[in-house]
Amino acid sequence: MDSLNALIGVETPLEVVASTLRAFAEGVGASAVGAYQVFCSDETECTCSDALDRQFVARLLPDLKPGRCGAFHTVNLGARYEWGAVRVAEEHFATPAACEGFKFLLVKVNAHAAVQPTADGWEYGWLQRYGKESACCGALAGLFEGSLLPAIVELREMFAFGGLNRLGMLADPRLVEPRYRALYTAIVSAQLQSMRVARDIQEFRPASATVFLIVPCVTLNRPGPDSEIVVGQYGIDYTSTKADTRYAGLGNDPTGYRIRYDADRARIVDEQWCPDGRRA
Repeated sequence: MDSLNALIGVETPLEVVASTLRAFAEGVGASAVGAYQVFCSDETECTCSDALDRQFVARLLPDLKPGRCGAFHTVNLGARYEWGAVRVAEEHFATPAACEGFKFLLVKVNAHAAVQPTADGWEYGWLQRYGKESACCGALAGLFEGSLLPAIVELREMFAFGGLNRLGMLADPRLVEPRYRALYTAIVSAQLQSMRVARDIQEFRPASATVFLIVPCVTLNRPGPDSEIVVGQYGIDYTSTKADTRYAGLGNDPTGYRIRYDADRARIVDEQWCPDGRRA
């Protein structure tokens, strides 16, 4: 747990995040392992998905076909969690081996934001895609552009969860510096979608005893190799009659975020930081 907590808020290579998650899963002592990825339809997200496939899925999951493993996936605009999907994934990985003890099910939720160097430092939200400037993530950018696409409307509703006007905060340059808006939006989105996964898990009983790990992340689509920021982690122990849920990580109020840099790699400091795995 300490090794995973050490990555929260820190820009880290994709392979390091995925291998840290593998090491964590290996240390849990589960009789079987499953994985569920939620990520955006944007083609830039292939790098993040591929890293988890190489470092985690291919090494820990049961064969789906001879010599081939596969994670359960949700791929859509803005990496929106689809209510009930984790229930289907859990049932799929409730294999005979899982029923011999308990299974470990990783749920990794990735929002994303592009990042580019500028004369004044780093700016988030756009990239040079196929020779032209492009919004990235386009779905999250649509939140501020008045888009009425059903996916954007759904995202907009989630950003108002609990009555907090997060989009208004993100759009206010007095509260959030515009060059960081896309990054902070992605952090908020990943945290909120993961919270939705946790709430879904709390409302059903798994087919077999399960320890769930929900990890919200933000992929940083850089001009070179991509990286990512782990936003937090929900641990849900469902090996008894009731889910015991704990969360450690960044909050979802963007006004609490502060950004620092270490050798051009971002570190997010959050006034809402929850380090102690409190019950959620």
